Amino acid sequence: MATDFKKNPGRTGKEGRPDRAGKTGKKGAGKKGRTPRTGAGRADKSGETAYDRLKKALEPYQKTLETNPENAAAWAGKGSVFLRHRMYKDSLKAYEKALEIEPENPAYLYEKGFVLLQLNREEDALQVFDRLLEIKQDHDKAWNLKTSVLCRLGQHEKALAASENALASNPKLAGAWHAKGTVLSDLGRYEEAITAYDAALKINPNLARAWEGKAFALYSLDRPVEAAIAYDSALKINPDNAKTRVGKAMVHLKLGKYKKALEPCNKAISIKPDLAEAWYCKGMILAGLEKDDEALGAFERALRIRPDYPDARQARNSISSKLGIDFDEEEDEEETEEEKPRARRSFWTRKEPTSEIVKRSRGQEREQRGGAKRGEGTRKGPKGEGAKKSGWERKEPKGEGTKKSGWARQEPKGEGTDKSRGQEKRQRRKVVRKNLGKGGEKKK
Repeated sequence: MATDFKKNPGRTGKEGRPDRAGKTGKKGAGKKGRTPRTGAGRADKSGETAYDRLKKALEPYQKTLETNPENAAAWAGKGSVFLRHRMYKDSLKAYEKALEIEPENPAYLYEKGFVLLQLNREEDALQVFDRLLEIKQDHDKAWNLKTSVLCRLGQHEKALAASENALASNPKLAGAWHAKGTVLSDLGRYEEAITAYDAALKINPNLARAWEGKAFALYSLDRPVEAAIAYDSALKINPDNAKTRVGKAMVHLKLGKYKKALEPCNKAISIKPDLAEAWYCKGMILAGLEKDDEALGAFERALRIRPDYPDARQARNSISSKLGIDFDEEEDEEETEEEKPRARRSFWTRKEPTSEIVKRSRGQEREQRGGAKRGEGTRKGPKGEGAKKSGWERKEPKGEGTKKSGWARQEPKGEGTDKSRGQEKRQRRKVVRKNLGKGGEKKK
C-alpha cells in the first residue's frame, strides 16, 4: 500500500533546500542581508515584523540601485533577500535583471535555476543549468541541481549520469551523494542507494534528507526495524519534516502497530494539513483499527488534496465496497472542489436511512392492502393480470406491496426486489454525500 509513497517522482530535490554552499560572485549580498525566519507579520524578540526585516535587508541594495541601476551585484543582492523570505517570483525578477547586465555570470545563473526549481518550473530550470554548464563544465552544484531537475522530469538514467558528473567534479559533495542515492532508489536499486546515502552521511552526519532516503530504502527492502532507526535519526535533526513522520508511521503500519503509527501520522497532519500522503496513511491506520467510517473520510480527504492519487482511490473504493457503498465517479469529480470531508458518525452506524425506508415500505404495504380490498388491485405477484391494472401499482412505481415483500420480512439490507435495492443504494449515496460534505450539513 506504500506504492505512491515509494515511487513519488518529486522526491529528489523537493524535500528541503538543496546544498547551496559555496555561492560566489555577489558583492554586498552576504550575511548582512540575512534575517531570521519567523513568518509574515510575526514579531521577533526585538519587536520587528517580517516586513520590517525585509525592508531593512533590501535597503542597502535599493540605495545602490538608486545611484547606479546597472549594478548587477545589487540586483543579485535583492534576489538573495527575496529568496530568503521565500518570495520566489520577486527573487526571479531580481536575478533576471542581474543577468541582463552580466548574462554569463555563473553565480547568477545558478541562483536563477534554483529559484525556478522552487517555482516548479523544471523545464526552464533545466535550460538555465545547461547554459551554466556550458560556461563552467565542472560546476559541481549545478550538476547536482540538474540531477534533481531530471529526476522530477522522470529522466532517471540522465539524472544518474548527472550525479556522477557532480561527484567527478567534487567527490566530497554530500548533496551529490544524496542525489545519487535518491535516483537509485527511484530506480528500485535500493542496496546501491543505501551505499550512496551512507557515503553522504559519512561526509555530513547531520544531513537529514540522507537519513530519510536511507530509511525509505530500508523500508522498501522490508527491513522495518532498521528503517525506524534511520527515520528517528532524521527526526532528531529535523523534527518538523512532515514526510519523515509519515515514513515512520508507515513503518509502524507495516509492523502492524496501528495505534503506535497513529501518533506520527497525526503529527505530520498538524505540521502539513494538505499532505495527501499523511491522510492516506491515516486512512490505512484507521482501516487497520477497524474504524472503517473514519478511514473512508481520511481517504476522501487525500483525494480532495490530490485527485490523481491511485493508492488512495483504490483504498477508498475497497472500504466503500466493504461498507456497501457505491460511489458515483462522476459525482466525485463534480464535488471535489466544493466539498471537504470530515470524519463523522456515518449512516451505517446510525441506521437512520434504513429505518426510514422500512417505515415507508410498511406504510405503502398497508395502503396496498386497503386498495386491494376495495377492488383496486390484487395480491397476485407482478405477473398477475390484476397487478398490472391495479391503481396502487401504477401510482407507486417502487412497488413494495406484496406479502412476500423483502421489507415486510424485515430485511432492511436490500434483500427484496431489484427496485428496492436500487432505492436503497441511491439513499446510501445521498447520506454519504451529507456525511462527507462541508461540516456534515444537510444539503438543501
